[in-house]
Amino acid sequence: MEKQIIQPFLTVANYRFIEQQAEKILQALATTKDKNVILAVRGTVKSELIDSFTWSDEEEKVVQPLIDIKDRAEGEVFLEQLKPYIIPFKSVGANKLKSLFKKERKLKLPNLEDMDLQQISYLAWDDPGKQRRYMVMEQGEDFKALKGTFTHPATKGICALCNQHTEVVRLTTSVKGEVPGTFTKHYNYICANSQLCNQHVTDIEKVRTFFNRVTK
Repeated sequence: MEKQIIQPFLTVANYRFIEQQAEKILQALATTKDKNVILAVRGTVKSELIDSFTWSDEEEKVVQPLIDIKDRAEGEVFLEQLKPYIIPFKSVGANKLKSLFKKERKLKLPNLEDMDLQQISYLAWDDPGKQRRYMVMEQGEDFKALKGTFTHPATKGICALCNQHTEVVRLTTSVKGEVPGTFTKHYNYICANSQLCNQHVTDIEKVRTFFNRVTK
C-alpha cells in the first residue's frame, strides 16, 4: 500500500507554540531528576498541545513524539522533522505590496527574496527615515495591510501582537472616522523588532484580532 502523504497542517504560530512546549519539557529535564515532576510537565504539555487542538489521527502521530523527547538533541531533531508540515505565509510580490499601500509615495519595500515564509505569521518592515512600519497579514485569499508610525527609543513592555515582555515601541495608527475629515487614532506597544516578534507569535488569532481592532 502506498504511504499516505500528510499535507502541511501547522501554521507558523502552531510551530512556535510547539517549540514553546518542547522548551518546557527540556527545562524540566535540565533542572530536576524528580520523575514525578517531569511526568507532570509531560502531562501538561500533552494537555495543552494534543488535547487543545483538533488533529486528524495522522497529524497527531506527527506531533505526539514531542511528549517523549529525552534531551535537547532529540528535541531539535523532532522540530526539524516538523518543518515540512508548516503552512508558509502566502507569497506576496512587490506589485501586490504597492497596491496594498497605493496611497504611500515612494514606498520602501522589504527584501522579499531573502525572506523565509516558513518563519513569519505576518509580514512587517520599517522605513526608519519616516519612522514608519508597514504590516501585512493574510485574510482569506487576499491580504490585509496596516501602516503606522513608531517612536524611539524602545522601552520594556508587553507586545500587543505576541504578548511577550520585550523591547517595544509605540505604534500610532489612524483610520477614517464616521464624520468626514476626521480620524480615529490607535496607540499600541509592539515589538521593536518585528522579526523577533514573529518568533514569539504562538496564537495567530491574537494577531488577527489586533489587525481587526486597529483598522476599524
